[in-house]
Amino acid sequence: MLRILGGKAKGVPLKVPASARPSPVRLRKALFDYLRLRYPRRGRFLDLYAGSGAVGLEAASEGFEATLVEKDQEAIALIKENARRAGLPVRVVPLPVEVFLREAQARGERYTVAFMAPPYALDLPALFQALLESGLVEPGGLYILQHPKDLYLPMGERRVYGENALTLVEV
Repeated sequence: MLRILGGKAKGVPLKVPASARPSPVRLRKALFDYLRLRYPRRGRFLDLYAGSGAVGLEAASEGFEATLVEKDQEAIALIKENARRAGLPVRVVPLPVEVFLREAQARGERYTVAFMAPPYALDLPALFQALLESGLVEPGGLYILQHPKDLYLPMGERRVYGENALTLVEV
């Protein structure tokens, strides 16, 4: 059973859509232990390819103002239901990520943390590069890509958690 690990909604179970590959518990715990220390005042958190919503809802539970971007209708419905059950105010954007990035950039949106966990079958380096080029993260913020541990990107800091890894790029 997938649950929120920390913050005000700690322990709340999350429903997971069939299309999702939720970020592993160990990875989410390590990520939010780090973000809690790095951003004591929190800020704005962007969860791209939100899937189950586990990462974005965790961010909201920890006190971030969270935006979750997902195009799958079943996933969107479950994210909204999970947020309601957890009592977490989140913004859910029902768009493909590439459309959201263009629109958010045009509106001048800025985030403290932009987290991306695309389906691993996609071109992850190209998707992450598009996110980096969007300029959506404010100075002092982080761009984060979750990916298989066997993918190495020539940038940022790499952290490995089992079969998955995070690449963190500071602005």
